[in-house]
Order: sequence, then structure tokens, then C-alpha cells
Amino acid sequence: MKNTFIAIITLLILTSCGNDKSGNLIVNGTVDGLKIGKLYLQQLQDTTLVNVDSVIVDGEAPFQMSATIDEPQLMYLYLDKKDGTIYDDRLTFFAEDTIITINTTLDKFETNAVVSGSKNQKLYNEFNEVNKQLSERYTDLFKRSMNLSQAEVRDQDSINALSSDINKHLKRKVGYALNFAMLNKDYEIAPFILLKEGYEANPVYLDSAYNMMPKKIQSSRYGKQLSEFIKERKEEL
Repeated sequence: MKNTFIAIITLLILTSCGNDKSGNLIVNGTVDGLKIGKLYLQQLQDTTLVNVDSVIVDGEAPFQMSATIDEPQLMYLYLDKKDGTIYDDRLTFFAEDTIITINTTLDKFETNAVVSGSKNQKLYNEFNEVNKQLSERYTDLFKRSMNLSQAEVRDQDSINALSSDINKHLKRKVGYALNFAMLNKDYEIAPFILLKEGYEANPVYLDSAYNMMPKKIQSSRYGKQLSEFIKERKEEL
């Protein structure tokens, strides 16, 4: 009996150690509708996506993964369903040293994702909500312009008017990214947004926004990339 008890305790300890998740970033959540599949937590290293953790999902139980990161950064959650179909199977989120919760669905893995847990992610959600509307409007204007340009009878006045609207809307879209970055200059999301959505801005404005950021943000991963990008843009002028 004593030996059996010791064996059970030992097994419990080994099981506990095997399931332990270590790291300053914890990612947990659910994928509604997923019965079986494998989730990967991915990180961009240089120009390559690498897997930093993974978990097999069997049933609709919550998942949990972890990683150690040295600063806030964009990371990826990839779903390998092994079912022979193609879905939007990779979503992005802004990770930092905290607990991130991601709840989504199988059929719309990326678009239905609700991500929470960090200040940078909260700001990223706010930015994306407005930027999505601006991007949809820009795409609509561009499609209309293409249709007019390819018509058998070209209405040049309408084409010119649409071209003007596109340029105005692009400036509005870039301006929103600049304003958002300056309002949130104390967070790593600021230089990231400028690199992702504000890159077409005049480098003078980008430089002004960069110089408003505290040294901690300037020396971050995206702060360094933004500094280098501004330098390259200025050299092109």
C-alpha cells in the first residue's frame, strides 16, 4: 500500500511538471468549434516565423501556452487543423509580459478573435477598429477608380475626381496613424503603427513623431526599425 501511494504521488508530480508552463508571457483561451488540432505560438525572428510553443487541442477545452520575450512585440497564433481545408488560420496579437487571453472560433479563426490582456493590445484593438473602416473605404474608392479606367467609354472627369478622393483619403488614413502614434507615444505600439500604417507619411512628420517618444520606446525593437526607416526615407529625398 505504501509503495502504491508513493508511486501515485510521484506520477502526479511528474504530470504536474510536464504540464507546467514557464515564461513571462502566458497565452490562453478557447477555439469554439475546434474538436482536434494543434495550436502554435509563433514569433518573428529576423525574417522567419518560428514556433516558440505548441499545444494539442482535443475537444473544446481551453488552451495555454507560454514564451519568454524581452519586450512587447507582435506575435502569432497559428492553428493547424489537419482537416484538409483552408481557413484564415493565423492571427496576430501584441504580446507583452503578462497573461493574454484569445477567444475565437474555428470557422473564422482570425476575424472572430477577441484578444485581451495587455495595454498595447488594447490600443492595437482601438486602432484596428477605426483603421479597418478607413481601409475599406480606401479599397472601395480604388476599385471604383479601376472600373472607370477600364470602361469602354472613359469619363476622365470622374476618374480625376475619384483620384483626388483617393489621395485625400490616403492622407486621412496616414494622418490617423500619425495622430494615434503621437497620442500613445509611451507604448511600443506607437512605432509599430507608424511602420505598418504610417510609412507613406512625409519623413519630417515621422521624425517629429519619433522624437516625441521616450528613450525606452525609441530603443525598442520597433523604435529602432522606425529610426532606420526614417533615415532611409530622408536619404531618398
